[in-house]
Amino acid sequence: MRKMIWLVLAVFILYSGYWIIGARGTEHAIAAWIDARASEGWQAETVEVKTRGFPARFDTAIMEPRLADPRTGVALSTPKIEILSQSFRPTRFTLHMAPELTLASPYQRLDLTQDSAEAQLFVDPGPNLTLDHASVAIDGLKLLSTATWGLTLDSAQVASQRRADDALTHDITLNAQGFAPTGGLVEDLDPKGLLSDRFEELDLKMTATFDTPWDIHALEGPRPQPTHIDVENFSAHWGELKLKLTGAFDVDKRGYPVGKVAVKAENWREMIELAIATGAIPENMSNLALRGGEMLAGLSGRKDTIDAELNLKDGMITLGFIPLGPAPRIVIR
Repeated sequence: MRKMIWLVLAVFILYSGYWIIGARGTEHAIAAWIDARASEGWQAETVEVKTRGFPARFDTAIMEPRLADPRTGVALSTPKIEILSQSFRPTRFTLHMAPELTLASPYQRLDLTQDSAEAQLFVDPGPNLTLDHASVAIDGLKLLSTATWGLTLDSAQVASQRRADDALTHDITLNAQGFAPTGGLVEDLDPKGLLSDRFEELDLKMTATFDTPWDIHALEGPRPQPTHIDVENFSAHWGELKLKLTGAFDVDKRGYPVGKVAVKAENWREMIELAIATGAIPENMSNLALRGGEMLAGLSGRKDTIDAELNLKDGMITLGFIPLGPAPRIVIR
């Protein structure tokens, strides 16, 4: 009996030592990362980094972090970030964000509030903490920009899984419910009141290949940039408008897509009117766009439906022979 007591005591002491080393190591690693960013010219500061959760958990709270990257001009501040993990599974992390968060860039500031925001991260063992798979769940999001636009979101789920046969390729899914633009964004997107107040459906399933791995170094910059995107399905239903996209394209060094995407658009005439109202299609090309839409719809056999290809090349988007305007740059800041 006495030997058993001594054995239990020895195990407890050894495990306590392991937990203390792990907790202090976590705090030291976060503090060292913040100090390294500050030495590189970042604004990088926090009030306190503290780990609790003995004996089964490492629950680290980073109080009032403020980070600003001088290279990209992107800044983040929030009252608290929690990084939670089980002491026996240190490569699985849960991140909890505070209800308020501010993101800033040289162009605008975004003030975000949410009922809950949680991310699950599974990383490879080792100092690089390379991402294997992750999921994000957000509920009750409200976003307001200093550029007079905003949005609300009832809930959203995002998931990413690294391919086993290609460490730079991730399968990504997104599903959003109750997405509604607000403020100036509504006026810009729908000045004629063609749409409902929110998206009925917004789903995305795609595969993205990046130029570098998503690991701890991605937080230090430069960020991994997409080089190829394969859209298995993008579906959006907003009022009378229904849009589906599939296809694949490369992303050139400037961030512009190069390839083809198949589009199926129901009530396409309202979409073109929306594009004209927002300036995506110039007024002097509106008649051409509408006539071209009628021709393309005739090919599909339904007057209200376009079933055609978007051509992405030289920084431009064309639908059949209809120029739609400049292609968006796909750049992660």
